[in-house]
Formats: sequence, structure tokens, C-alpha cells
Amino acid sequence: MSRHLFKHHKKGILIASGILIVILAVLIFSGVKRSSNIYRVKRENFEALISCKGEIQSEKAELITIPSIFGDRTLEIYDTQIKDLVPEGSILKKGDFVGLLDQGRVKQLKENNEEALKKAIFENNDAKIDSAVDLEALRDGIEQFGFDVRYMKVEYDQAVYESPAFQRKAQMAYERGLRQLEEKKRAYQLTQQSLRIRIERAENIIKKLIEKDKKYQIAFDDSRITAPKDGMLIYGRTYGRGGSRKLSINSWVSMQNPVIATLPDLSVPVSETYVEEIYISKIKVGDSARVFIDAIKNLQKVGIISNISNVGQEMAGFDSKVFKVVIRISKDQSPIKPAMTTNNEIIISREQNVLVIPRAALFTEDGRQFVYLREHGDDIIRDVECGNESDKFAVIKKGLKEGDKILLSKPENIKS
Repeated sequence: MSRHLFKHHKKGILIASGILIVILAVLIFSGVKRSSNIYRVKRENFEALISCKGEIQSEKAELITIPSIFGDRTLEIYDTQIKDLVPEGSILKKGDFVGLLDQGRVKQLKENNEEALKKAIFENNDAKIDSAVDLEALRDGIEQFGFDVRYMKVEYDQAVYESPAFQRKAQMAYERGLRQLEEKKRAYQLTQQSLRIRIERAENIIKKLIEKDKKYQIAFDDSRITAPKDGMLIYGRTYGRGGSRKLSINSWVSMQNPVIATLPDLSVPVSETYVEEIYISKIKVGDSARVFIDAIKNLQKVGIISNISNVGQEMAGFDSKVFKVVIRISKDQSPIKPAMTTNNEIIISREQNVLVIPRAALFTEDGRQFVYLREHGDDIIRDVECGNESDKFAVIKKGLKEGDKILLSKPENIKS
């Protein structure tokens, strides 16, 4: 009997302990939930930041571009395709193979030019033969007409023994013959000049086609791209409405976007980033920044803005135009490499010892800014005046004091 009572008593203790644990857990977690929604206003140093993604590049780099011959408009190579490219990150020596542009297209254009050259030479030879024949016929005509004029001169000289009317007629015939002879000579000279100009033009076309053929050969040979110096190869980028993307095999390049790849000099590393136009007026060259390297945990670098683009561009992932911003990074022995992604914080202003609250605790309605203040156990609305803001925090100029408790979300019951 006593054993039975003991078992019953032990069971009751276990049940009571379980209930007590549940009650304590409810109280603890409800307290955590309640307190986690409250922020105590405090004074601290504030930084207004613009956060943006970036990529490690070098401020100084040797550019590997398409050959300048491709910019010759007479060749009509307005863009060309990359047919081969060594892997990005390859360590190259001066003269090493980098990539190959579309030689097939250059070859086809060269063959078309050779056909045009053959045709021009053939037509020019024909024109020379035709010119020689035409001029010879004109010379024969002039020579024959010259005999006729001399015969008219004989008749005119012998007319002195004839009547005055016959003399006048012979004179008129002779003078008309002289004029016609001069006209034929002038016509010959004009025809000779015209044919000479025609042949000169044809020969100029031939010279241009020959020069063009030489240029196509240069373009064909220069389609094989080599490294201008030692270094690590980083692919170039193309920019468009779809955003920025790295070049690769089958990408198109032109003189408007000529960089195929770069050989960066990481003695002066930078982070290239893009800032939306609504923020661009808030930053300037010389502003400080913090750069966090994604691939290297806990690595923070100090930087300053060294360049801001003057022209905005459209880019995928942004609702408005963006401006390219270059952040120069302090150099040390950290193992950073080109193309590493970064998280950048551009510091646009600093304030010392000010009241700061999370932006989550700041509410706006009809232009009015306010917080939910917990005072004596009640939640009330308190209007505030804000100063500088960042994407996470805001400075409070009026409406709160140090130690005030504010809510991070709208409460269910508000005391008016």
C-alpha cells in the first residue's frame, strides 16, 4: 500500500513540474517577444551610408583591345566576333596568345575586294583600249579634214580670177572650214582630257582597292590577339540596356566597345560600383567608404571615391539610371584579386553623440513622421523630427530623449 502511494505521489510531482516548466517557458518567451519589439533610444555616433555592390578592379591596367585597323571605315568591319579566348585568370607573358577574332569574316571581305580589284583592272584596260581607238579615229578625222581645208584654201586663192560673188563664196567656205577644223581640234582635246580623267579615276580606284587589300591582310594577321605585357588576364565587359556582362567566346566587340580584356595592376586596387541617380548628388570625389570583400570573411578595407561618371546609364536590376563610381582601396598584403565582388558603404556624413533610432521604428503618414512610444505601460504616438538618415538608422532631432522606449512595429492597442 505504501508503495502504491509513493508511485502516486511521484507521478503528481512530475505533472506539477511539467506544468511549472510550461508556465515558465510561456513567461520567458512572451517576455522575449515583448522586449525584442522594443528599442531603447540612445546616443551614439551616426554615419549616413549608401550601400552598393561592386567588383574589384585595378585603377591602372593594360588594355587589350581590338586592333586599330578594325576602326578603318573603308574596310566596313563595324564589329567583329570573338572566336577564341584563353580562360580568365590566366597568367600570361608578353606575346602569349590571348584570343582570336573572326578571321573568316575578314577573309570573305578580302576576297570580295580582290574580285572588285580584278574587275576594276579589267575595265580600266578596256577603257584604255577604247580611249586609244577613239582618239585615233578623232586624229584621223582631223587629218582628213585638214586636207579638205587646204583644198578650200587653193580654191580661195584661185578665185581672184573669178567674179566677186564666186570669190566671196570661196572665202566663206575656206573660213568655215578653218572654224570646223578648230572645233574638231578642241573636241579632240576635250575628249582626250575626259578619257584621261576617266582612266585616272579608274587607276585611283585600283590603287584604293590594292591599299584596301593590304589593310585586309593586316586585319587578318592582327586578328590573333597577343598579350602586350606580363600579367593576369581579366575579361572585358560590354554594357547595354540588359546591364553589364563579361565578354566571352562569341561576344561581339567594336571600336565603340573595343576592350577585349585587361591586364590589371593591383598595386592600386579599386572597387567599381554603380549608384542610383537619386543618391549621386549626395556623394563627391574624396568621400570615404568601407569595402567588404565577399570572398574573404571579416576583411574590411578603407577606401575613398576617386571618380564619378558624368553620364548615367540604364542597367538591369535598377529602377532608375545609375552612375559608375570608382572607390580606390588602401593597398596592403590582403589576398584580393580582380573580379572579386564587394559590398561597399559610402559614408556621406558623420555626426557625433546624437539620438539614433532604427528606421524600422520610424513611421510616416501624410508627410508626418512619428514613433510608437511606450510610456508607463501604454503605447502612444509621438511626432518626431528627423535629421540625417541611412538605409538602417535615422537621427532624431526633436520628439524623443535618451532612454525612451519605442516600438519596432505598430502595436495593437494605442492610447490616444
